[in-house]
Amino acid sequence: MQVLTTTCPYCKQEVDSTVEHLDGPVECPHCNRPFDMEIPKAVVQSVRTVDETSVNQEKMAAQPAERVLAKVHPVAFRSRPVAALLLLTMGIAAIAALILSAAGRRVAGFAFQETAMLGPASLLTWSCAFVLLAVVLVAGYWVVMSRFETLTVTDDRTIHQQGWVSRDTSEVQHDDVRNIQLDQSLLQRLLDVGTVGISSSGQDDLEVVAKRLANPQRIIDLIRGNQT
Repeated sequence: MQVLTTTCPYCKQEVDSTVEHLDGPVECPHCNRPFDMEIPKAVVQSVRTVDETSVNQEKMAAQPAERVLAKVHPVAFRSRPVAALLLLTMGIAAIAALILSAAGRRVAGFAFQETAMLGPASLLTWSCAFVLLAVVLVAGYWVVMSRFETLTVTDDRTIHQQGWVSRDTSEVQHDDVRNIQLDQSLLQRLLDVGTVGISSSGQDDLEVVAKRLANPQRIIDLIRGNQT
């Protein structure tokens, strides 16, 4: 969102507004009086022809730099609450069994260290170790894959990049956006996670589909707020 600051012509207090209010009057939050707001314009003072080598680059104006408003990755665990809870339960159970086995404790008459042996450790110890390794690998895979998918929102466009070995990039100019879809199940609404789909005026299908985003409504508001 681009915020413009001006001075109220009546009470002389600073007033902030957005570019959406440039087409009509705004109301001062201090004195509650309406006035028109516009972006200042520069007046051309002279026109001359010069050689490219003699141009003073320090005084040469340039296009405004593209500003990054948001750069987000899919959430790894909040988007999979049931699977994440199952992984956590399995990990805690495996660690607890390993500790009890190493300590030689009994639980409800069951001795962890007296199970069948397989090499230097018991079969139960090996099983717990494999379960714990599987939990770490699955959780790590979720985290790594989420880092290799990025949705970037600038003041001009939305860019979606995904891929590990190969890279797939899709982008849509904000001014060309025709439709924005937000898909959320009931559980996702409670966890504030969802899928954002974007299509432009020249395409029938969604050009950008970003899944498992945290606070997806914020992304939509950023896109809508930067459309002219």
